[in-house]
Amino acid sequence: MEAEIVQAVDQMGPYVAAALAAYGANVLTRAEDAAADATVNAGRNILLRVWNRVSPTRRAMLQQAVEDAATTGPGADDGAAALRVQLRHAISEDPQLVGELRHLLASAPRVVTASGERSVAIGGDNNGVVSTADGASITFHGGRTAGPTPA
Repeated sequence: MEAEIVQAVDQMGPYVAAALAAYGANVLTRAEDAAADATVNAGRNILLRVWNRVSPTRRAMLQQAVEDAATTGPGADDGAAALRVQLRHAISEDPQLVGELRHLLASAPRVVTASGERSVAIGGDNNGVVSTADGASITFHGGRTAGPTPA
């Protein structure tokens, strides 16, 4: 069960980060914003689902973790890690919550991010070749080779 909780929390990360980036520490009290993208609303809904199911003591710890993560920014490792820990603890208190969160994640839009020079992000299946190298040669299973493409 613990492995399933850790996996669920890891999958929630991009959605929660997007919600924190959009709303900051107010993410738990802000009304759903029709103008916000689906990823932000998915992250907010995930946090609220957990928030509404935990004890008052755990809620206070989760609130502090959300505030810390919002203050340090969604890319900061410390704030994000503290929030993940609190989410894991909160979900551990309610075994049915894991299934509900998995359902929310399944209906959430995919989060695909590419960062850095020549990065590639694929939001679904890829049946072709992806190459970002200069002068790359690609050999296909049929033995055919595609030479370097001109820059």
